[in-house]
Amino acid sequence: MSLFSVVAIAVTFVAAIAPPIHIPGQQKGEEGRFPAAPGYLLPWAGGEIHSVTQGEETTFTHNGSTAYAFDFDLSYDTIVAARSGKVTMVREDSNSGGCDPMFSTAANYVVIDHGDGTSALYLHLAHNGVQVAAGDIVDQGDPIAISGETGLTCSDHEGGGPGPHLHFQVQRTEENRPLTQSLPVAFDDISSNNGVPQDGRSYASGNYGKGQPQKIKLTPWRVQRVFNPTARPADPTLVEEPALPTPTPPPAEPDAQNAGATATATPETPTRTPVPDDTSTPAPDDTNTPEPINTEPPPTSTLEPATATSTPAPSATHTPPPVVDTPVPPTEEAATVESAAPSPGP
Repeated sequence: MSLFSVVAIAVTFVAAIAPPIHIPGQQKGEEGRFPAAPGYLLPWAGGEIHSVTQGEETTFTHNGSTAYAFDFDLSYDTIVAARSGKVTMVREDSNSGGCDPMFSTAANYVVIDHGDGTSALYLHLAHNGVQVAAGDIVDQGDPIAISGETGLTCSDHEGGGPGPHLHFQVQRTEENRPLTQSLPVAFDDISSNNGVPQDGRSYASGNYGKGQPQKIKLTPWRVQRVFNPTARPADPTLVEEPALPTPTPPPAEPDAQNAGATATATPETPTRTPVPDDTSTPAPDDTNTPEPINTEPPPTSTLEPATATSTPAPSATHTPPPVVDTPVPPTEEAATVESAAPSPGP
């Protein structure tokens, strides 16, 4: 066996038993997803057609930090990831919006980091319409949310009221900032205008998702566009300022739960306090009531003749049981002695 064959067998054996090589900071199963492969596709399901309601560099709201943003007429439709990446920020608790600066911080959104210093912002999402969570790794074409009209949303450039749509922009990645400076972007499923969507035009998406057959010819636009925003706002108060997600409060400690239960039970004590008083009040009545009813004459034989002759008067007046105060009539023998005694002289 030649030396070359021995080396080839050794390399094959090592490759079979060695673990896969991962990029530092990359989790298993993230290859090609984070950091993401280059290229953007329109952020709605493949084959569907939507229009651009506001292009980049306008005097309305796409200027300054949002100069290279696009508004698409998605009205409570499914939004899919324009490019693979990692979800870093999510908000979906807002249920307010309108064409007024007071709503500039009320927008729901999803931010997806592509791992190359850029992220994508999906803005004005429906209340509770987000389908991903922070930390999720998503593929290009995966459903991520439902479009809506939260935050600063206008149906036309004259400010005719709230209007559902998707605000999409590629931007610089900055920690804990949902909206940063937007960057020029091109879409591989737009063959004209160097892949840049134009205001008022409609486009069919080629974003069919991973593993699905591609039915629209893609044109990879890999030439870096020049960053040179020049538009100035007609109304400087109409500025997108999405707020950070509201942090979820930590679960209450067991002691706190017990304290809460004790505090809840404390008010019940006064309602139970009168109960012993009500039950004890009738007790003396029940004890005292039978005394006059159950009273019986003393069992001495002296009272028997008294009852036959002159005792009816006390029983008629319901004299209490003690007989100490009741005079006992004299017997016949005592009366005879008394009559025989000499009367005192004058």
